[in-house]
Amino acid sequence: MLSQVVNKSEFSLKISNMQMHGLVFGEAQKKPILALHGWLDNAASFELLATQVQSKKIIALDLMGHGRSSHRPPNQSYYIWDNVTDIYRVMQALSIEKIDLIGHSLGASIAMLFAACFPEKVDKLFLIDGGVPLFCSTAQLPAKMATAIRQRAKDRSGIIKCYPNIQSMVDARANSRFPVSQAASKLLVARGVKEVAGGYYWSTDPALLLPSVKRLTKMEIEVFLKAVQSPVHIYLADQGLSHDRWLPYFSLFENKTITTVAGNHHLHMQVSGAKEIGFLIDSVNACVGL
Repeated sequence: MLSQVVNKSEFSLKISNMQMHGLVFGEAQKKPILALHGWLDNAASFELLATQVQSKKIIALDLMGHGRSSHRPPNQSYYIWDNVTDIYRVMQALSIEKIDLIGHSLGASIAMLFAACFPEKVDKLFLIDGGVPLFCSTAQLPAKMATAIRQRAKDRSGIIKCYPNIQSMVDARANSRFPVSQAASKLLVARGVKEVAGGYYWSTDPALLLPSVKRLTKMEIEVFLKAVQSPVHIYLADQGLSHDRWLPYFSLFENKTITTVAGNHHLHMQVSGAKEIGFLIDSVNACVGL
């Protein structure tokens, strides 16, 4: 069963003429961790972890196109570096000069890129089962771009799935490729649903399902990894994604610790995973005096 967060509040910010929504978990006087969720998730994905982190409050964002945040304008791609720009503007809007970042999956990759671009703004970096963006070789770029353009040129009207009720959405999310509990799924659905005539839809922008026209290359990503200056704490799920692919790239971090935690890719949304990660984060903060 999910524990209840003692203090939880909603907020929104105007970012680049769009609304970015999010949740704050924890006591107002504590220093913050800025939390970035994974692809097609939302800020509620950090609620269980927030019950386990005692040392700081968590500011969890709905990335653009996710949860309750705005969709990007039509025909504008969802490039990972646009999220880095959004994080920069969020820190400006919140008048934060330097902060800890925690990210899961896609959010971990965004956090890594931000820490590489703005090392002076990141104190500590916490990465949950991710941290290396998807990439392709330079030789693959033309073919990958062509495939992405063909996908974007298709008529995609009428492909958005309608669900008859909320429980059917909860069941679908709980039993997806990366399963979560019914309780965790309910949190995600409550924040990521819209009701229309005839049923319920995900509020997530369908454009997020389209492949990127341009990807970073392996060499470019290696440059970003080497540019990260903050201590990096990596939590890998023992039933998560392809660690063999990531580990050679994690070696490029100058200052890192890697811990394997029991769970699947969404280990921070599982009780045992959230407890262990929360304990580890508090231990790090205790050692460095927050």
